[in-house]
Amino acid sequence: MTTNREKKIQTLMNWLNVIGILLTLVIVIYGFKSGLFLDKDKMLAYINQLGIWGPIVFMLIQVAQTVIPIMPGAITIPIGILAFGPIWGMVYNLLPIYLGSVINFWISRIYGRPTVRAIIGKKSYDHMLDLFERRNIGKVIFSLLMFAPFAPADLLCYGAGLTNMSSSYFNWTLLFGKPISLACYAYGTTYLLDFLMNLFK
Repeated sequence: MTTNREKKIQTLMNWLNVIGILLTLVIVIYGFKSGLFLDKDKMLAYINQLGIWGPIVFMLIQVAQTVIPIMPGAITIPIGILAFGPIWGMVYNLLPIYLGSVINFWISRIYGRPTVRAIIGKKSYDHMLDLFERRNIGKVIFSLLMFAPFAPADLLCYGAGLTNMSSSYFNWTLLFGKPISLACYAYGTTYLLDFLMNLFK
């Protein structure tokens, strides 16, 4: 990838990050003003109005924010649990995040470092290199981190694609680790959001 092309991708990613931040602010403000974030029944009724498009739109957002972190998972993940319930909310979170993680791995594996650096930005890229090169995390530590709820999973998946880790090992680690880490993260943040809902009632 040429330097000029990399700069163009970085500029696009910067704009997407700005849009993501603004969109997050709009969602948060609208959610509290409309009462959606203060009343689970109202949120569920709103999602149900969308019919089949509710889960589809939510999962598309989750795939996008996994590959290009333009919206914090701390917002989208608990919304999924609160809107769709503890079981389907977990399913609608897990499937797109799993797909996005696999996409991250193959973006790195196929297109290499310049593309990854352009997508996630220099700061996140340097942090990823610190994990995989300077701290030299191997398969075992990678697997343990995938089970940890607050580990930088997106960066770990990008980083794994740059190593000689086999795709089968990556997939099996993701298959077993992601449900556990996501469940801990999802229900932990949902409890916090639920607490805030009751606090502001």
